[in-house]
Amino acid sequence: MLSVIIVNYNQWSLLQACLRSVFEQTRGLDFEVIVIDNASTDETLAVLPKEFPQVCLLANGRNAGFAAANNQGIRRARGDYVLLLNPDTVVLDGALQKTLEFMDEHPEAGIAACKLLFPDRSLQRSLYSFPGLWNMICETMFLQKLFPRSRLFGSYTLTYFDYNSARQVDAACGAFLMIRREVFEGIGLLDEQFYMYSEEIDFCYRAKRAGYQVWFAPEGVVLHFWGGATTVSRRVTLWSVGAQMLFFQKHFSGPLRWTLIGLKFTGVLLRTLVYGTGGIVLARRSLLRKSSCYLFAALHLAGSPWRYKHGYEGSVEPWPRV
Repeated sequence: MLSVIIVNYNQWSLLQACLRSVFEQTRGLDFEVIVIDNASTDETLAVLPKEFPQVCLLANGRNAGFAAANNQGIRRARGDYVLLLNPDTVVLDGALQKTLEFMDEHPEAGIAACKLLFPDRSLQRSLYSFPGLWNMICETMFLQKLFPRSRLFGSYTLTYFDYNSARQVDAACGAFLMIRREVFEGIGLLDEQFYMYSEEIDFCYRAKRAGYQVWFAPEGVVLHFWGGATTVSRRVTLWSVGAQMLFFQKHFSGPLRWTLIGLKFTGVLLRTLVYGTGGIVLARRSLLRKSSCYLFAALHLAGSPWRYKHGYEGSVEPWPRV
């Protein structure tokens, strides 16, 4: 059985399209859908039970964050496989069955990601190598953008990767991650200190350290409306940068930890300068907005840096079947 977990916050129109695609495109498969709503103020709670009575809806009284809400759904899940699916996705051509078949054919795969496309059907690059010293240098200095086809400079976001062939990777975007139940039983659930962003990188990192493999399976294809109802904002930029800082604190120590944090902070300052200059020279408000978002993140993190609480790995208690 497959358990599909979707976390929603004020994205009813996108969630509605996502759920329709799941039920329309999934045939001959025993599956359940669990939606965790993080205190939406739109029409989600009123309309979802009427339009999709077969969905298990868990409604939170507050926004618990992406990782915590996913954990709620995982604890409720009955399947031997769990799919973490974003509400801003549309399933195409039996993607769930195809990814599940891939995992059945590849027992070594503990986690599998599918191919993600933008709404215009262009490829969305969604695979990553784990953060490290060289990767952070390349990201900080824009080298992966300047030399996207280079294996040397593009290793962090795998800008050179062939998305037409199956391959083992370090980590993948959390918009679509199919995970064997045994992985959760082996390493625990998502780390809830990652309120939003980097929680999938952390989970894949822990899984690979425990001996599980992460695979990219191109047979399944899903549209991903990048960011859903959210756009570039100060809060999203802060969460994204801050989450990476937490990852460095959690998984690295000594001089390397502080070097990585320093590189990330330098990258934030460079983006403030580069996007701001570009916005002025090219008269583009989008670049000026990006610059202001990175400046906001830099000032916030400099004044009140995020700190990871060691000894806490998210939810690691036994996961009983319901």
